[in-house]
Amino acid sequence: MSEKEKYLMLNSRAAGQFATKTSTVLAVLFLSGLAHADDWTFMDDRSSPQKLVESYYFAISNGYYVQAYGYFQKSSAPQNFETWAKGYADTKTVSVKFGPTEPDPGAGQIYWALPVAIDAIQTNGKSKVFTGCYKIHMINPGMQSDPPYQPMGIVSASLKETKESYKDAKPGSC
Repeated sequence: MSEKEKYLMLNSRAAGQFATKTSTVLAVLFLSGLAHADDWTFMDDRSSPQKLVESYYFAISNGYYVQAYGYFQKSSAPQNFETWAKGYADTKTVSVKFGPTEPDPGAGQIYWALPVAIDAIQTNGKSKVFTGCYKIHMINPGMQSDPPYQPMGIVSASLKETKESYKDAKPGSC
């Protein structure tokens, strides 16, 4: 065997071992990424006022503040995003229950007054319970003619802390 053939054989063997090791490492990284992806959950639903508010609090509970902020109507969003987001810094998770609501349509607009009771678990483990009302707005989808599409959004929220437990708290009045 010539020196050139020995050199090529050794290099091809080394290249094969490198490729095998690299493939193994990449497979492990890929599979670990899949395991992480299986644990990943996401909620973004504007199909009803209740789903909108559930999505809002899902985002808050997961620290997805930009997503949560996006649920406000553009003209109704808090003016300072950073200040608003800091208001949730001590919030670990949020649960919400609803009272009844009916659409209030008129002139191409649909509004809802959605009664809520909220249980905000703080990072220290303590619970804060709030009751109140969310005002939700949507331009009638059939009347939107110019992009971008304007989805259902939060116009305002009026919440007050209560001493009742979340179990006993009734959604606020609107």
